[in-house]
Amino acid sequence: MKICFFIGDISKKAGTERVTTIIASEMASTGHEVFIMSLADSDKPGYEIHEDIKIIALKHGSGNNKKNFIPIVGEIRGYAREHKFDVLVEADVILRIFTLPALLGLSVPVVSWEHFNFNSNLGLRLRDYARKLAARYSKYIVTLTETDRKAYMDNLNCRAEVKAIANPLVFYPERYSECTSKVVLSVGRLNYQKGYEFLLDAWKIVQEKHPDWTLRIAGSGELEEQLKDQARDLGVESSVNFLGLISNVEQEYMNSSIYAMSSRFEGFPMVLLEAMSFGLPVVSFDCQTGPGDIITEGEDGILVDSGDVKGLAQGICSLIEDESLRKNMSVNARNNIRRFSKENILCEWAELFQTLDRH
Repeated sequence: MKICFFIGDISKKAGTERVTTIIASEMASTGHEVFIMSLADSDKPGYEIHEDIKIIALKHGSGNNKKNFIPIVGEIRGYAREHKFDVLVEADVILRIFTLPALLGLSVPVVSWEHFNFNSNLGLRLRDYARKLAARYSKYIVTLTETDRKAYMDNLNCRAEVKAIANPLVFYPERYSECTSKVVLSVGRLNYQKGYEFLLDAWKIVQEKHPDWTLRIAGSGELEEQLKDQARDLGVESSVNFLGLISNVEQEYMNSSIYAMSSRFEGFPMVLLEAMSFGLPVVSFDCQTGPGDIITEGEDGILVDSGDVKGLAQGICSLIEDESLRKNMSVNARNNIRRFSKENILCEWAELFQTLDRH
C-alpha cells in the first residue's frame, strides 16, 4: 500500500510527532510505501524514521495558513494525484480542514487520528468543526481511548467508523526504579493544562507529614515563575526542585519512587506509560482522558477525583507510608503496562490498513 501520514510539522519533538514516526516507520519496515507529508515546510524529522520513508514538505504551510489555504490545498491535491496514495492518515483531526477540499473527487480514503481529548478544542473552534467533517467524511476516526471513541459516537453523527487504538509504549527499560528514594516525580509542560498549582497545594499537605521527601518537576513553560512563587508562598520551596527541560528523563524515573500527575485534561498521557515502565506507581487525577485507561486503581496506581487536592495528597502519603504497597504497585505497573507494547499497538494499525486494502 501507499500510505501517506499528514502531520503539522515533522521537525517538532512532541508526542504526536513521536508516535506518528513510530507507526510510519513500522509500516515502511513491513513493505508498505510510506510518505510523511509535513504542513510546515521542513524535511528534517525531529525523530529518527525508517530510511525508505519519503518526506513531502509543503512549501506554503510555514506562513499564514488562512491566507495560504488555497495554495496548501492545491499542493496536497497535487501530491495525492502524483503518488496515488491508497490511504491518507491525518496525525491531527484539524488537518481535515485541508484534506477535505484537496481530495474531492479522488478515491483516497482518510483516517483521521485524534490525539486530543474530544471535550477539549485547545482554544480552537476550528477543531470542533474539523471533528464534524471527520465524522461525516473520513473512512475511519482513530481515538486514543475508549472514552473518546464513545464521545465521538455519542456527540456526532458518525458515518466514519470510530476505532480506539492507544499510543504505544516507546521503550521498555531493563533497569527500573527500586522505589526506595524519597522522591516524587512529575514531568510535563508548566502550563494551565498540567495543573501544577494543584500539585503544589497537595505537596504542602504531604510536606507537613513527610518533610524528608522531595518533589521534582521536570519541564518548562509559561507558568514557571508563577509556580516558583507559589512554592515560595506555601513555604515548600526547599523541598520542590524545578528541573527545567532535561535530556535524561530516564535517570529521573530511576531515582524516584512515586509519579504524580495533576492534569486538568489529557489526550493519552505517554508520560504515564513511561513512568510505569520504570516501575513507578502513579497517583493521578482521574481527568479526561487517559489516566483511567492506563491506571488500574489500587493495583498499579491511585486515581483521585479531578481537582481533589486533599485526595491527591492522601494518595501520595499512602504510598510514602506503605513501602510494601509501593513496591507491589511498582511490580504491577511494570507488568500491566506491557499491554501497550509497540508490538500490540502496531498489530492494530496493521489490521486497520489491511481492512482498507481489501476495500
